[in-house]
Amino acid sequence: MKQNVGILDTAIRSVLALIMLAIAFEGLYGTTASIILAVIGGALFYTSSFGVCYIYKLLGIDTYPNFKDDSYHPE
Repeated sequence: MKQNVGILDTAIRSVLALIMLAIAFEGLYGTTASIILAVIGGALFYTSSFGVCYIYKLLGIDTYPNFKDDSYHPE
């Protein structure tokens, strides 16, 4: 599957995911809030790890660099 998450977007998602997961597993909030933070943090971590965001795909957004020689897209 072609990646659609750019480098800056990946960095921001990774930082947010780590913060959300840390807060969720620390248990600073109630159980429901911790579960929600863990799910959202896990989703952000997944999308930053693999470079594919299904919400972006549905909305037609692509922040991945588009080079002329396509050398940035691994096959």
